[in-house]
Amino acid sequence: MKHWEIDKEWSEKAMPIQDKVYRYLWPGLMGITRFRKGDVRHELDKYYHIDLQIALDNDIKILGQEKMLRQEKAHFDTFTIEFYQNRHTKEQGEFFLLAAQIYLHGYGNSSVTAGLTHFDKWYLIKCFDFLESLRGIPIEELEKTTKPSTGRASFFYIPYKDIPEEFIFAYFRRSGPEKHMPEPRF
Repeated sequence: MKHWEIDKEWSEKAMPIQDKVYRYLWPGLMGITRFRKGDVRHELDKYYHIDLQIALDNDIKILGQEKMLRQEKAHFDTFTIEFYQNRHTKEQGEFFLLAAQIYLHGYGNSSVTAGLTHFDKWYLIKCFDFLESLRGIPIEELEKTTKPSTGRASFFYIPYKDIPEEFIFAYFRRSGPEKHMPEPRF
């Protein structure tokens, strides 16, 4: 199985557990609509990197992006976002185009083959606020902090411990100190 196929499978398996996180954070929410990736990407995903819409019980809609990584990546504990789709041509990536209000990012409890039952840790980032806080840093400086992928892309990353608390809506860690919320009961 190719790397991207494994990631896609993992992403599909993570969705029901991600839904439990949203329902924990917003009890009584009315619905979750995902803009599924397929042969033809939904315009909100294609142009604005929006994966889902959460409808709250008061009719407010929240637009979000989500990324759940395998447990073997958990030691990085970083918020990672595509900076350039093509670092050679500087074709802008998710960092420049993201229009989501929230970004659920975390790490699953196991490998794809062992099965996913819960998340060991997750963070819900206030995207606009966080990206706006970086606006004062010249793009050339931000670019120097990126890391290339094995393909053409490059990624901006920042350890979660270095993200100011006001940009994290909620988080959970199965082990270690918890500041924002008790352990979710799923």
